[in-house]
Amino acid sequence: MPFTSSTTASNPNARRCSLLPPPPLTNAPPYITKLPDDLVFEILSKLPVKSLLRFITVCKSWNSLILSPIFVKKHLNRSSSDSTLQFHRLLGRNILGNGPGLQFSQSLLTLIDNPLQPPFDSLLFAKLPSEPLVLGSCNGLICWLYFDDYFNHYACYLNPMTRSEFKSPRISHPWGGNHCLTRFGFGYDHLSDSYKTVGIYCDPMVENIEDKTLVQVYTLGDPSNSWRKMPSFPFVPRSGPTCTSRYSDWCGKLVGNTLNWLCVRPDEKGSLVVVSVDLGKETCEEVLFPVVDTYELILMPKLWVLGGCLCFSYDFVGTHFVLWQMKEFGVAESWTMLLNISYRDVGFEHLCGYFPKPFIMLDTGEVLLQIKLGGVFILYNPRHKSFKYLEFQSDMIWFEGTTYIESLVSPCLAPC
Repeated sequence: MPFTSSTTASNPNARRCSLLPPPPLTNAPPYITKLPDDLVFEILSKLPVKSLLRFITVCKSWNSLILSPIFVKKHLNRSSSDSTLQFHRLLGRNILGNGPGLQFSQSLLTLIDNPLQPPFDSLLFAKLPSEPLVLGSCNGLICWLYFDDYFNHYACYLNPMTRSEFKSPRISHPWGGNHCLTRFGFGYDHLSDSYKTVGIYCDPMVENIEDKTLVQVYTLGDPSNSWRKMPSFPFVPRSGPTCTSRYSDWCGKLVGNTLNWLCVRPDEKGSLVVVSVDLGKETCEEVLFPVVDTYELILMPKLWVLGGCLCFSYDFVGTHFVLWQMKEFGVAESWTMLLNISYRDVGFEHLCGYFPKPFIMLDTGEVLLQIKLGGVFILYNPRHKSFKYLEFQSDMIWFEGTTYIESLVSPCLAPC
């Protein structure tokens, strides 16, 4: 309301208020024209990737900083060591139902804290060239394997956050025939600061063990840009899905600087063993199993990684899911039973040969497991033997997922 005499008459304090001097500015802090570079570095390194991708357009100096190798590594170290799951995500896909190729992403923190929210907050791809095999994730990069047909395939490396990708040269299966076994794995070699994909090809019909199995290695960023042979691998991958199977449970599990698979020793007994491939030395060795008295009663043995440790799980007589954790890699005495879950207690249903799938272990010791095909999870507390359901709302018939962390690592520029 404009100031008038009538206003003053009706409100005697109006003139007095209008004549008050402005507040003193003597205590106001000086205007900061520029933050120190090291402070800007620290602040930006704590932000999520989505924010950083917006900030690269703020100015040239921020663009250069955020895309610099030293910043990418700093941000990666923060993301991977974050215990709040702020930077951890779940990549999911609907294998059946709406058709292959639908790739979704969701925050693990949202899944655990707000399971009734829409299951995925972003659609990565509406259509892919073919149904890929997810080999795994490492430092924010996801490695997929695409098959032109049964014998020809190539690896695709993708950062889901930046959408940058790189494709390896195609490689052909060294032997023909559907009887051949093939296993793959993806990981980071700390010694050479490089990302490697390992392919194990086996023809069980070949009698000579030296000729039975062939191992090929592709190094991301290698100037030769080619697959090369690894020395002798005197083991046979455990029988299971064919090489074109879309299930990633059979892929190599990354622990430290090693990729690990379930294999069979080529002797008369055909003993089941864990074979560990050192990505730096590119050699292999056996890792001993935990001591279990009733091996003949276990089904569906599989390897996992929880809390950075190698894990070995199996179905016990169709009633329990048992999981052992190797606290110290390579030390047989460090195997500890982590989970022994009754299917009846958690409402697990045996459908299409599906078994519980562990995804991640929280700092609290709780383990996130998928227990039903359509995307039903439980958060299981081994200490108290308690759990809670995390069932997100979706029309997925068969959900498969893998976890990854947010990062700025580019497959096109690896190593960063």
